[in-house]
Amino acid sequence: MMKKYIAVFVSLFCASSSLNAQSYFNVEVDFPCYNCGNNYHPTADLTKLKVYDHNIIKSFFESMLKNDQIEFNFPQGGCQQRAQIMSMLLSNNYKIEHAKIWLFAPVDLDLNDKRTLYIKDKNELSPDHTIQWNYHVAPVVLVKQNNKIDTLVIDPSIDQTQPLSLRKWLSAIGNSHISKYTFLNAQHYFFNVQYVNNNPTTVINGYFYDFVNPAKDNLIMEKGLAINDMAIYVLNKYIKPLQQSKVQADIMKLHDLKKIFGNATVLDNLFSQNISGNMEITNRYATNNYGDVILDAKQVFNKRVQYWAGITTALLNK
Repeated sequence: MMKKYIAVFVSLFCASSSLNAQSYFNVEVDFPCYNCGNNYHPTADLTKLKVYDHNIIKSFFESMLKNDQIEFNFPQGGCQQRAQIMSMLLSNNYKIEHAKIWLFAPVDLDLNDKRTLYIKDKNELSPDHTIQWNYHVAPVVLVKQNNKIDTLVIDPSIDQTQPLSLRKWLSAIGNSHISKYTFLNAQHYFFNVQYVNNNPTTVINGYFYDFVNPAKDNLIMEKGLAINDMAIYVLNKYIKPLQQSKVQADIMKLHDLKKIFGNATVLDNLFSQNISGNMEITNRYATNNYGDVILDAKQVFNKRVQYWAGITTALLNK
């Protein structure tokens, strides 16, 4: 039985990756972690995952979108936070076995290549209405329908109507054809990067760590989820009303608010105090010029952090 199952999966995997034959990689082979010990094996063996009826995964997908308050309409950043909370829901509330798919752009794999992933910014907050990612991550499950086993990606930041096949998921993300993906065990939350001359690069070093301290008790995930919630609140309350205005002051305000609330790095620094990259707008400029908006946004942010901390604590205690 196991041999038959593996044969079906291998056939599926090869078929799914035929359009992107160069894009799968084994992180343990290509980016070995020499200091991680003999028991460090982050690569997920999908053949060991339970295979579900498609309707079960569809039911989870629809229930999550309806009931779990995860904001998928701000995909500028925080995919690891969304993937982690979805993973915790899958494991603890729905008892669904799964892994995570990590897609890395060349910028995260090669010190000499700066190409990124990209998707369309439906909110029109980012420059050229395009969101750039160095990487992207989402949960994956195995499903069986019409006597065929398939790998589905649960990623409402890409498609809120249904889980996507691996092929469709990759096709929805720009530059995926020059990027590489891997399947890792679900507990792996984020990764470390290589250093050059004591300075961090964007390139992964092969170590993926679990959702444990200090990230867990510092509410890193909860803050990331709260930023998504707050950004959409600001978009609806402050940014959209300015979009049709011809008044010069409104046009300037719209320009600045887009630079603040359309940039995940700026928001991470302004609200979470995490410096994760270069910023076009400083905290001082944002606070001095748009203090009323920032104050309102911080109140929403703090409430949502508290909400997500409660949800996460309940999930961790199950």
